[in-house]
Amino acid sequence: VEIILANNGFRVVNLGIKVPPEELIAAYRSHRPDLIGLSGLLVKSAQQMVVTAEDLRAAGVRCPVLVGGAALSAKFTAAKIAPAYGELVCYANDAMRGLDLANKLVDTRTREATAAEVQAAQARLREAPVRVAATAAPAAAPLIRHDQPVPTPPDLKRHVVDRLPLEEIFPYVNPAMLYGKHLGLRGNLETLLAAGDEKAKRLRERVAAVENELLANGAMRARGVYKFFPAQSDGETIFLHGPDRGVTESFTFPRQSTGEGLCLADFVAPRATGLTDYVALFAVSCGDGVRDLAERWKAEGRFLDSHILQALAIEGAEAFAELLHRRLREMWGFPDPPEMTMSERFKARYRGVRVSFGYPACPRLEDQEKLFRVLDVEAAIGLRLTEGYMMDPEASVSALVFHHPEARYFVIPPGDLEAFERRLAAGA
Repeated sequence: VEIILANNGFRVVNLGIKVPPEELIAAYRSHRPDLIGLSGLLVKSAQQMVVTAEDLRAAGVRCPVLVGGAALSAKFTAAKIAPAYGELVCYANDAMRGLDLANKLVDTRTREATAAEVQAAQARLREAPVRVAATAAPAAAPLIRHDQPVPTPPDLKRHVVDRLPLEEIFPYVNPAMLYGKHLGLRGNLETLLAAGDEKAKRLRERVAAVENELLANGAMRARGVYKFFPAQSDGETIFLHGPDRGVTESFTFPRQSTGEGLCLADFVAPRATGLTDYVALFAVSCGDGVRDLAERWKAEGRFLDSHILQALAIEGAEAFAELLHRRLREMWGFPDPPEMTMSERFKARYRGVRVSFGYPACPRLEDQEKLFRVLDVEAAIGLRLTEGYMMDPEASVSALVFHHPEARYFVIPPGDLEAFERRLAAGA
């Protein structure tokens, strides 16, 4: 987003990630911007935006706010963030929509009409009837079968991967995410290249140049740690066991109250079966060394290269996670078929799932602390948690990996998430 706005005449003051409201308010008073931008990738980030909006309002800030990110929606913005702020809040589903809104809001000829259009659309969303489930009773656990042999991992040791070669990681980078989400390229990269699109060609050449420089100078260091744990489930909770068969850690997840009634714990053999199942945990990072190099390149005027570097680090960590997940499947004894393509991997057409903290099916970001503790992540690879349970450096991924052949990704509705948090707060 920063590079797209900067390339279109905006001066962007990037405050970074995990910025507390008081720091944002101080920056507003110092710089007096035309717009404030907030990004919410995780459930907790979206919830924090409501608090930030309230704090901005209390501080007397009246600047239009642009919001976006995977955890947000137009509905959430209209129902939660905009009322908390009391001023204009615009939702952008991608960087180009953000640029379009920014251009219209700083142009005196289009500002009022754009604001009125956004606020009218938000009013309609708030007035739309709320869909109520036919029954308030929690859905019963789905019939996930556990009558097949449980795949056994090769060992239960902690494994540290130090400086995985980037040559192995870069092929697993998802071009749709790198070029579309981070670099603002519209359309499929390969299709555009085949059609001779000059913009796509120049951008691909620039990315390749940055990749080659990283391969040569070793500035981006890819490090990871993983371990298989014996596990069982009970209701909505999974229990990880140690060498003495005692419980090492537990994780509790929300369940859908409608539809299939799914919960992540359903994909682990219940205690009642007497089976010993297995779950893998990992943390990987491509952020070590990136921040300093990005700042140095920026100081040298290499703004696009600096942005590509940071995008490659973020998507490199996702690629590392994809590669490691593939290897975990191989260790479990069910490798991907030889004909599987990268495109199919990006669409998770393999057996099992990996889930990260902060997303709806696994919403409790504070449970990162448990993963970091059982893997001793900081000692293993230098990756640490902030006070807000975010990973530092940012270009990092942690996950729980489930092998069950019926495991799949699913959505937890906002109402179910709120009920889940209330139950945990009440100690239920």
